[in-house]
Amino acid sequence: MIRIAILENNDDLLDDLASHLQQAGCATTLLPDGTSLDAWLAEHGADVLVLRLPRHAKRPIAGKANSNPINRDDQMRWLLNSAQLELITPDGKPIPLSHDECCVLRAAVCAGRTLISRKTLIEALGQNFWHYDERRLEALISRLRRKLASHFPVNFPVRGVRGHGYLFEAELQEIGTG
Repeated sequence: MIRIAILENNDDLLDDLASHLQQAGCATTLLPDGTSLDAWLAEHGADVLVLRLPRHAKRPIAGKANSNPINRDDQMRWLLNSAQLELITPDGKPIPLSHDECCVLRAAVCAGRTLISRKTLIEALGQNFWHYDERRLEALISRLRRKLASHFPVNFPVRGVRGHGYLFEAELQEIGTG
């Protein structure tokens, strides 16, 4: 279940938002101010934060500037937003993806930290395994690794398993589908 912390001062909007999220199966917590949010996050953590900043605000309402990355069970989680073709780092920064990179990462989400065969990845790209040059897949994975390493100090763990495929060892969740 996705845990969502909501900080909003408009009571009508807050009630509607919380109601819709709870109907969608999310665990929501409504917080009245930044101090309460800070204390709640320190104790419970959240998968998603919904904050409404005043138009004139230039920095977050509350919280430490160097707070912990979004986490779950003390592991860093990466979020794949297929609709926007982006991967969101554990600290919330979006990394733009190509269509092929997104397809490979969607296959990784489906595999859930298990070995993904080259055949599965090639088919996820919409290609015929028997006619696809596997060096193209290797080049795609290599570019993806470099791109992710350039945007986030902790490398996204992708391990090649010789002759079999790849292991995507990060916690990866897809959002924004639908």
